[in-house]
Amino acid sequence: MYSSIFQDQAKKPVQKLFREALDTTYDQWLDIRQYVFHNRPGVEELYHYYSKVGWHIRLRYHKRVIVYCIPYDGFFVILLVLGEKAIAEAMESSISDDMKEMLQLATPHSEGRSCYIEVRDEQPIKDIKKLLAIKLFLKA
Repeated sequence: MYSSIFQDQAKKPVQKLFREALDTTYDQWLDIRQYVFHNRPGVEELYHYYSKVGWHIRLRYHKRVIVYCIPYDGFFVILLVLGEKAIAEAMESSISDDMKEMLQLATPHSEGRSCYIEVRDEQPIKDIKKLLAIKLFLKA
């Protein structure tokens, strides 16, 4: 499991701190965020504290979390929880072989498989968007 750079529950990070923590990867987060907001109007962006993770951002549609963003020093981790049907669809999609391997190795839970994707540059963004399209029931 990954832990946020922001661990102090009493100090909720503001957008400026979040942007500074992500550094050069902040643009990649904005790209993912914009993709979700564009394809699912009505999404909420919520800062959330969880004792095992620390402060992170959730993009939520009604009560369903679409994606989690866990900030680090200079990069971030995307957490997608995908059900078995979504995993099967992703395995048949054009995502990279590395991403398919990561999905296969993801631990299954009752809610689905928790897929942690490190974003240190633009490389995984295309695959993340394809996985989000599957999760959002879009035509990828």
